[in-house]
Amino acid sequence: MSVITPEKQELPKGAFRMTYEQQLAAVPKVFRAYWKKLAEKNGYYNKTFILEWADGLEDALVLDAGCGQDSTLSRRGKPLRRIVGLDPLREDMQVNRTLRHKTQGVLEELPFADETFAAIHCDSVFEHITDPARVVGQFYRVLKPGGRVLINTNSVFNPFMYPNKFLSVRQREWIKKKMRMASEGTYPAPYRINTRRRLVRYLSKAGFRDVRIYRWGVPNLYRPRWFLVLQLLMELLAETPLFCGLKHRLMATCRK
Repeated sequence: MSVITPEKQELPKGAFRMTYEQQLAAVPKVFRAYWKKLAEKNGYYNKTFILEWADGLEDALVLDAGCGQDSTLSRRGKPLRRIVGLDPLREDMQVNRTLRHKTQGVLEELPFADETFAAIHCDSVFEHITDPARVVGQFYRVLKPGGRVLINTNSVFNPFMYPNKFLSVRQREWIKKKMRMASEGTYPAPYRINTRRRLVRYLSKAGFRDVRIYRWGVPNLYRPRWFLVLQLLMELLAETPLFCGLKHRLMATCRK
């Protein structure tokens, strides 16, 4: 596993946009050594793993499904020259300066011909869609034979994510306000969060092969501090094989 230095740490979507040093200072001293290990793993999966997944795609047509305001793939040392970004929100695509080619659309009805792309990258989007089976079917349709897919999403089994499955956006924001929980960068949409079993089932039924699931995560730095302590304790429990399903991030890779 590659080691990510503090200067190269990449924050997960939904976390505070703080420097590594600022994050570390927010963590209680008793947890700092442990948090550093979590941050290293987070940096690996949130950056290095994704960038290495794209090796060999430098001149291939790649779909960034749900590109939003930024694209991880655009930060490769060897740039991908033919990334196409797709997002339902035109205002987010206008903010995104990392991609040259962008189009407005939804994952349930991709506006592309069959067997167009060599790869599909879908980061922090899959937890918001209403029909995952239809989406992976669309992925399969527009992907070339042998093409690859990477899905990075939330897990339903993390206790701090699970309530989002039932709460509306308004209810979630009201609770955060009443509990004085400050967070930045969260997506204003309902969470229809996934499990390892569901991801495998959706992808396998669509026809994908070599389906692999990776569990990872690092607690977002919420205030107040007591909530961060609870998250750190839960992540510590999730480091054990018995409770690894409590990790709040899932990464799925597969091929057509």
